Amino acid sequence: MKKTVAAVVILLLAALGGLGYVLFGMEEDPFGPEAVAVNQPQLGVKSQPKTDADVLEALDYEISQNRDTIGWLKIPGTKINNSVLQSYDNAYYLRQDERRKYSLYGCYFADYECSFGTRDDLSPNTIIYGHSDLTNNPDGPRFSELFRFTEEDFARSTPVITFATQEDWMDWEVFAVAEYSTDPRLIQPEPEGGIAALAADVRKESVFDYDVQVGDEDHILTLITCTDDTAVRLVVMARLLDSDAELPAAAPIASSDETSQEV
Repeated sequence: MKKTVAAVVILLLAALGGLGYVLFGMEEDPFGPEAVAVNQPQLGVKSQPKTDADVLEALDYEISQNRDTIGWLKIPGTKINNSVLQSYDNAYYLRQDERRKYSLYGCYFADYECSFGTRDDLSPNTIIYGHSDLTNNPDGPRFSELFRFTEEDFARSTPVITFATQEDWMDWEVFAVAEYSTDPRLIQPEPEGGIAALAADVRKESVFDYDVQVGDEDHILTLITCTDDTAVRLVVMARLLDSDAELPAAAPIASSDETSQEV
């Protein structure tokens, strides 16, 4: 009897383990953690910087603590103000934080195929993953806060995202926020068909109509997290601004009236 019970338990555990399915060539879906709502986990970083100088200091410190650290991601008005890591395998940081300790919500990590360094070294599409709590709740942990971009007031007041490396400070202008299907081009550092085609397709599904042009010569930043629909991802996309560009004070979003008239 005990052997039978033990065998059943083993089979159940194996079945549960198999729930992490293969997607985009990864052993486990990076966007589909167990649907367990918990409080915001303690971030692995030493502290959240407040100024640009603090960001660079914090980035240096994080690199000294974990050599997999490749940059810093900061989104104004959110708690997304944290180091970004990269491993040889996208599954590595699914359940590990910045100190390589177990965490249900992992950390922010870049696609293993992306290149980093100065802006000239970047892949055309810089891809960063992060978990959400699967409830589309902007008050949830990690990339759950990306759902704030679906709120018009927040989207208008947050036109720029910072993703910087040790070698280069980089600001990115948001041009789309969409609940989008699992299009494999989203996670291609060099998207098939080019940057402009991918950007245009995502913009068609964007919650808001951003007046930001994107061409094949642009570099883009793609932030991806899961939603309450396993076939859909929340995607926030932004284009790299020139180093001497004046940062916009507000996002150039068409008003609801303008959008209605166009339709």
